[in-house]
Amino acid sequence: MSHPVYLFGEYRVDPLARELHRGSELLALSPKVFDCLVYLIEHRDRAVGRDELIAAVWGKLDVSDTLLGQTLLKARRAVGDDGNEQNAIRTIPRFGYRWIRELETARTDEPDPRESAPSTPPSAPAATTATEPPAEAVAATTAAPPAGPHRRVAILAGAAAFVLATLALAWLLPPRGRDALPPKPAQVASNDALVVLPATVESSEEWAWLRLGLMDLVASRLRQAGQVVAPSDNVVAAWRTASAGGGDPATVVRSLTGAREVIVPQVARVADDWLVQIELRENDGRRRTIEARGSDPIETARNASDQLLVLLGKSPVATHDDVPVSVAGLLQRTEASLLGDDFATARRLIEAAPAAVRATPAIGVRLAQIDYRSGRLDAARGTLEQVLAQVSAETDPVLRAQALHMLGALAVREDRSADAVPIFEEAIRLTESRHEPVVVGQAYTGLAAALVNLWRFDEAASALARARIALTLANDTLSLARVDANEGILNNNRGRHAEALPVLQRAADRFRHFGALNDLALTVTAQIKAQIALLDASGAVATSESLLPQRAQLVNARTRGNFDLQRARALAAVGRLTDARRLLDELRRDASLADQAELPGSIAAESARLQLAAGDAAQAAESARRAVAALPTTDEAHVRAQAWLTLVRALLAGGHAGDARDQCAQFQQWTKEHGDMPSVIQFARLAEAELARAAQRREDADRSFAAAFDEAERWGVPHDLAIVVSSWGTSLIADRELDRASEVVGRVARWAEQDYDCALLQAQLYGALHQTDAWRAALARVRALAGERTVPSGAAIDEPATRSG
Repeated sequence: MSHPVYLFGEYRVDPLARELHRGSELLALSPKVFDCLVYLIEHRDRAVGRDELIAAVWGKLDVSDTLLGQTLLKARRAVGDDGNEQNAIRTIPRFGYRWIRELETARTDEPDPRESAPSTPPSAPAATTATEPPAEAVAATTAAPPAGPHRRVAILAGAAAFVLATLALAWLLPPRGRDALPPKPAQVASNDALVVLPATVESSEEWAWLRLGLMDLVASRLRQAGQVVAPSDNVVAAWRTASAGGGDPATVVRSLTGAREVIVPQVARVADDWLVQIELRENDGRRRTIEARGSDPIETARNASDQLLVLLGKSPVATHDDVPVSVAGLLQRTEASLLGDDFATARRLIEAAPAAVRATPAIGVRLAQIDYRSGRLDAARGTLEQVLAQVSAETDPVLRAQALHMLGALAVREDRSADAVPIFEEAIRLTESRHEPVVVGQAYTGLAAALVNLWRFDEAASALARARIALTLANDTLSLARVDANEGILNNNRGRHAEALPVLQRAADRFRHFGALNDLALTVTAQIKAQIALLDASGAVATSESLLPQRAQLVNARTRGNFDLQRARALAAVGRLTDARRLLDELRRDASLADQAELPGSIAAESARLQLAAGDAAQAAESARRAVAALPTTDEAHVRAQAWLTLVRALLAGGHAGDARDQCAQFQQWTKEHGDMPSVIQFARLAEAELARAAQRREDADRSFAAAFDEAERWGVPHDLAIVVSSWGTSLIADRELDRASEVVGRVARWAEQDYDCALLQAQLYGALHQTDAWRAALARVRALAGERTVPSGAAIDEPATRSG
């Protein structure tokens, strides 16, 4: 597949080839210098924060300012810039950097626009009345349906919607093109991919569905013969984005899908016949047209598609003649309705069909898909079970695999990930050798979700890698972005937040281009979570604000609720307590979130933490109890452990030492089920330490603090390490064990410039050490980071007394 290259002045940057040319000269750059240069260019629409750039290039945050500065200096010099002039890379004080030089973007299969004029882009098909897709985002086309009464386990904080979104419309192909089930030709290289645009329809309003239905029929027919074709949901999403932005839709669709050639179908009623014309717009500017006439638009379009295949040098796949035309037509009409997000019409079409047509397995799978995406999960499950009883691996392995994939997704939604694994594995076995890359890729993505929920991370990573290969073969750009998002969320779940951020950013950029709002919201939510974990609270707030203009368009309550929760956490972390509490109050009152799996428990956990920080121990204990009760599953264990720690702290603060001991004992017992999860054990040991500290059992407290610290170091997440160090460091300072305190507090000193708690702890230590100048500087940072938080006025933060000789 072609890829973009960047041109400015005499320079040419090719990211994929990892080459920087100045004229005809190839410039030698170190990998990090080149990566910094490309990252800034690719994100030139905004300033890139220092920590974001470090995480993207080095994969970690403990990179010195000196090393970063030297790397940026080399990048500047490589493109004829320097730190004084800053004509290409501008320093944004106290934040990061931004690429500011104007550049042009070309693709590797296009001539350099500075040397020759670009070829004329293909024009959009003629508009038709009442058939143009609406210009809004297409989240509902690919997003998870509204939640039903069942629980489900997310990859993390609701993000399993990415996996549920893999129920792509392109799966349910009309059976006439698939029943013969011969071995398909090998997939062609992805740079030969085609894109089929929405059809121009010249007929009465009742035939408006042909606009998207015919588009998908032609694409499906080509795909059956081994031609790589951009999936229909990708095309619809890109088309709507282009229409909303006022650009040429055909050009935008071609660019976003990476297709080299464009196919434009047209259909018109001529007397008693249908005339279907298909125009092939080739990469060199040539246009070739074929046409077919017939009494039925579906059959006529299929005949025209077969002529197109011959033109492309491919052989049409044989079909059975005993499949009713009515089934194919109904599938295509319902497909068009689903592509247009019109579930009600799709259902009415099936309900109005003859009983014999409704009873066919293909229509059953389509009905289950409609029920699933409408949130009628019980109905979907019942229909799928009937289909699986009718369709065997021998009679129609692909249709069976489609039904299995949906059943597996239902199992994930219903907290039955162990049941989902063999279901997805069977779907993969049925299709992996049959040249069905879309089906295989989506099944692997579903399998990854189930494996993550079972804490089988390495297997999940392998499944995502296989999904990526399959979906690349299918040229499914949108599903590949979902694989990126899932990979980022997986890294979040593994505590690898610095690795997660650049992958999530790449996915978010792709979703923005496609207008995939629901997917974008899920990805942004995961980005905020990663930034909070990396103690980049201001970056997390900025990321959340990038989605605010579109938040009102989020119709999925779970997606919106998870975003709001992470934004509330980010606001609290920068000291915007009023805004954070208001947002949490709104979430608690939102009735649509009551049955959204872990979300009410996570909201209660964050509320408890803020209530305790405000001194309301009784309310904090009540909220924390609700959180602990509402978060029982493995993927919720980390949040539950934090809530349990808050509960023990609230009970101690309220003078209920006995209840605190009981809760701590239950907490420790529960952690035995999660002995391989340092993310859980660190908080259990910390609760144990603080309980012992309150009871004046200093040796026991010290052992538990040390154990919590070891687990936090093993887990390696800055946010969690800061929680443990803040508690232990404060205890050591109070006991005047200043040498040990210095060693412990020093482990989080690198974040004192950006995190309030780390800055406060450092100020307390400098005060206890009577380091007046250092204390004053640290206190200034505390006040700058405090926001609405009240800086403590106790002795530990007062100006240190001058030591006498």
